[in-house]
Amino acid sequence: MFRLLLFVVLLLPVALSAQKMGTWRDHFAYTQGVDVLVQGEQVICATSAGLIFFDGEVEKISKVAGLSDFGLTAALYDAQTGCIFVGYDNGNIDVLHSANPRNIRQGNRTKNIETWKNFATHGRKRINRFLCMDDLMLVATGAQMLEIKSEEIRANYSVDENNDTLAVQDLALFGNLIVAATPKGLYVVDRNNSTRFNFGSWQRRLAGSNVISLAVSSGKLYVLQANGILQACATTDLQSFAYQGSYPNPRALSATDDGDLWVATADRLYNVGNSQKNISSYGLTSFSPKKVVAYKSGICIADAALGLVASSGGAFAAAQPNGPLQNQSLALGEHGGKVVAAASEALSMMESKSTWTGSASNLSGAKAVKINPTNVAEAFVATSSGVAKFSGVSWGGKNLTEDVRGMAFDLSGNLFAFASNSAAPVWRRNADDSWSELANSTLSNKALGKAALAGKVFWGVAEPNQLYLYSSGANPTDADDDKASIFAVRTSIDETFSVGSIYALAVDLNNEVWLGTDKGVVVYSAVSDPFASAPLGQRIKIPTEIPGQAAYLLQYERVTAVAVDGGNRKWLGTRDAGVFLQSKDGVEQLRTFNAQNSPLPSNNVVDIAVNGQTGEVIFATDKGMVGFYSDATAGRLNFDQVKAYPNPVRPNMSLVTIANLMEDASVKITDVSGNLVFFATANGGSITWNVQNLSGRRVATGVYLVFLANKSGEESRVIKLLVVN
Repeated sequence: MFRLLLFVVLLLPVALSAQKMGTWRDHFAYTQGVDVLVQGEQVICATSAGLIFFDGEVEKISKVAGLSDFGLTAALYDAQTGCIFVGYDNGNIDVLHSANPRNIRQGNRTKNIETWKNFATHGRKRINRFLCMDDLMLVATGAQMLEIKSEEIRANYSVDENNDTLAVQDLALFGNLIVAATPKGLYVVDRNNSTRFNFGSWQRRLAGSNVISLAVSSGKLYVLQANGILQACATTDLQSFAYQGSYPNPRALSATDDGDLWVATADRLYNVGNSQKNISSYGLTSFSPKKVVAYKSGICIADAALGLVASSGGAFAAAQPNGPLQNQSLALGEHGGKVVAAASEALSMMESKSTWTGSASNLSGAKAVKINPTNVAEAFVATSSGVAKFSGVSWGGKNLTEDVRGMAFDLSGNLFAFASNSAAPVWRRNADDSWSELANSTLSNKALGKAALAGKVFWGVAEPNQLYLYSSGANPTDADDDKASIFAVRTSIDETFSVGSIYALAVDLNNEVWLGTDKGVVVYSAVSDPFASAPLGQRIKIPTEIPGQAAYLLQYERVTAVAVDGGNRKWLGTRDAGVFLQSKDGVEQLRTFNAQNSPLPSNNVVDIAVNGQTGEVIFATDKGMVGFYSDATAGRLNFDQVKAYPNPVRPNMSLVTIANLMEDASVKITDVSGNLVFFATANGGSITWNVQNLSGRRVATGVYLVFLANKSGEESRVIKLLVVN
């Protein structure tokens, strides 16, 4: 009997408060199971986000550590070599030289085979199935067959008699035959045929049948067709197939080691030949089986909605690492160390440390997420059918009947919602959760989008390419003193400049408004009265490699997300080029992350949120979320909670973080004799030190004094730090 875990939390080896700056962690939902296998005493489930390892406890492996890519489609454990083969939707292949997740995370146990990923072909490169044959690994893909030997692709070829590009949807060994399942039927060849690389060596069976899955069980080859027909053949000539039944919405066959044959459909598991084992529900919230393996006294299932599901004694439980409920988040929100991700069918909330909780709901039109600054347990989601409220344990339903795309809190904690294409465009939330309409003819029937508060004025996007301003006046409950305006995006240098679309809007710590557009970034400086005349923005010039010349910041990119960290630096997400970190004024590029040089699962960035308490920057892409621990956090009001970690600094440690500082504090580090070894200004509320002196050498063993002072010099603090070499 093994212990079942429902939504298991992955235990981290160190406290997150001591998380090393510059490191990554994933925030993937390991719910889309695609394959499952057994290795010794553990089950390994491949999900689109990564691998789940289950032996009573749950661990995970993803692109953040251990894998080279995102979008898993197939996996196989090769007992002969002790390796795990992993295939991806883009044709990438990993060979993991260990089945121990702790070893894999070390980063030196993964061999990446990207030859097929980079190969020029007209068909889809998706890896559909691995099959061991002697010292070869046969690979079924969306375009051709591959053969891997000694972890190199030795051959790729078509099995179609016309040498056409043809998807190989599954593979099986039946006697001496290699059997390939394709949309045109079965193709077979003798495994010892040295000319199998020649498409003419393959023979077709069941012509005209779209075969999606194969299995060998009890001396028979079972064939599952796309129309749900299951057939079986007991002879290796594959001439005579017997009808075994019809299964609606079929997905795959699984022949388990205990002799059972399972058919997985969209909403049911059938045990062929044993009607008592047909399963129509786990007793859980979802049911979407794909593959099955026998495990100890029960079965384990790769489920397309729950990831890994394990059974014992007839009871089912989902064995998952903790994470959000869905991967494709539409909008992010952050306040007070809490992060909220709104996806199409769920809202997920993460506390300041690590644990995600959430609830399912229809949020298909989610455009924005805001956390109540006076009660961080409450989150509000702007949707196409109103504003949804989540209280941390339950939904409050959707208020209004409007298409709300923009929301923001004012300085008093009042939530304002801006309805699109409505005669009633402005709404204010009351303390009793009711809403009051604030009539405004200027904004009526306009496509009002994302909004943010700059000073005392709301700035928003009048879709697709204009901006609107709104002020609730001295009395936020009375519309008589309200102000509003709509204006086109123009710049002070070139007033003829225009944009086609505005994708993102954020306000920085100096109340400057930063826009992400289809022509890069536009910035509006803080002014005392933006209603006096249509404000003019500016495009930021950055130096190029050509002396004396400059270009506009990301002028050829669609900037889809803008976020401001505790150091007032700008994190810019793009549709096609990943993420850029720019200095406070945007002129200097400090970092760039993309799917090629980082754990980002995609270069299409949907939204960005910065956790002001931990400095973690969370990137929501069209495929999933990852977090990066930056060296900037929000500044504190005093030095009462300042801390340095690790402390003591041991020989294998090369980075110290000093956190909970006042904003942009001055930091000086000396030895006990007063010799200066480091000085800098904090990024917001934190700073890092590489344990080196001003000459670039690691400092000697001893006690070091850290002198802190705020920007005005009125407050200061001294803490001690021990370095051991």
